[in-house]
Amino acid sequence: MRKRLIAFLLVLTVLPVAALPAVAAPPTQAGDVYVVQPGDTLFAIALRFDVTTADIAATNDLSNPNLIFVGQQLIIPGSKPVAEPAIVTNQDEANDTAPPSVSPKVYVVKPGDTLMAIATRFGLAATDLALANSIHNPDYIYIGQQLVIPTVGLSGVGARHPAPFSAIQLSPAPVLQGQTLVVEVTLSQPATISGDFEGRPLFFTGDDRGGWALVGIHALQDVGIYSLALRATLEDGTESVTAMNVVVGEGGYATENIQLAPGRESLLDPEIIQVEQEQMVELWSQLSPRPLWEGTFGLPLAEGRVTSPFGTRRSYNNGPVNGFHGGTDFGAGNGIPIYAPATGRVVLAKELSVRGKAVLIDHGLGVFSGYWHQSEVAVQVGQEVQRGDLLGYVGDTGLVTGAHLHWEMRIGGFAVDPMQWTQMSIP
Repeated sequence: MRKRLIAFLLVLTVLPVAALPAVAAPPTQAGDVYVVQPGDTLFAIALRFDVTTADIAATNDLSNPNLIFVGQQLIIPGSKPVAEPAIVTNQDEANDTAPPSVSPKVYVVKPGDTLMAIATRFGLAATDLALANSIHNPDYIYIGQQLVIPTVGLSGVGARHPAPFSAIQLSPAPVLQGQTLVVEVTLSQPATISGDFEGRPLFFTGDDRGGWALVGIHALQDVGIYSLALRATLEDGTESVTAMNVVVGEGGYATENIQLAPGRESLLDPEIIQVEQEQMVELWSQLSPRPLWEGTFGLPLAEGRVTSPFGTRRSYNNGPVNGFHGGTDFGAGNGIPIYAPATGRVVLAKELSVRGKAVLIDHGLGVFSGYWHQSEVAVQVGQEVQRGDLLGYVGDTGLVTGAHLHWEMRIGGFAVDPMQWTQMSIP
């Protein structure tokens, strides 16, 4: 079951280089040779020479692309020399825009600068500038620091795409582990949009001039840069293809040990868990053609506090940490009413072994919300519910430590943080 639920993807992360003595570059061989400078990252070097980090890593046999050092000689695949980046030192130069073929500029931080102000000056998002320079704390930049200014923002701001793509927006950018990514596309002429994220198909809703799709980012997804492919099929069958970088950031999840209520240990039996999981996968793998919700989601409880947030890495009864919390737990007493946070259709309303008395709502477009461990269920399968409708009551049924509500969100089968849906309107 764990292999089916956890899809680890290998990525190249971007980290600062260590400081070692510089050495001279040897004669060019099989491409240009670049000597790593202070502040360089493999990503910034690849961006400068218009190649990929994977290409540089393969050409130089880098077993760990995160470990490059000042003075290291890197062979750059390709035979076309690339000019050194220009140093931007004043406001007039900062307002210039370069064509896509020109190497990125380097900006020298001056007194009074902030990362946000510099990014705005170049028409970028602050996250794009931070990612291009491996800045983990955007509040910490220093006078004299050289920042690589990417020609295209990693979040899609300023990116250029072939017709009929007019604009592509990713939000949030970067997206964190366990969050929901919204992909919005605008077209210049009628076409049908499709695409995929790391091989997972995207399902767009909208019209022939644009639309949007959702991507559930796994809570255990490795931090790094991933590929999102988009296709627009014109009315005559002509297909246009483009791609975007999706930056996945660290979710910052803690680890917790769960002490089960006496007599509940048997529910950790892998066979019991797998049988129930297969039932759930069959349900939340369905795809309703249109969204049923509008705006932000409400909270499922009028009272109660979060006792265990989404994404925490978990062990049970002091066992190994071998999974994560797929929802948000609210501590509340037995019998507290549970309400629908948004419009949807009930697709499950019954007692399960691990989840206890449970309700699952289909909100359309592959979005589902679940409400586990209830003392009593108040809805039936097939029932249409609106925001604020009664679903059931808090209880302590199933695999629990005590009375609480486990609230879960699924997108395309992937568990995502439900609290994000209460804090921003998706799409």
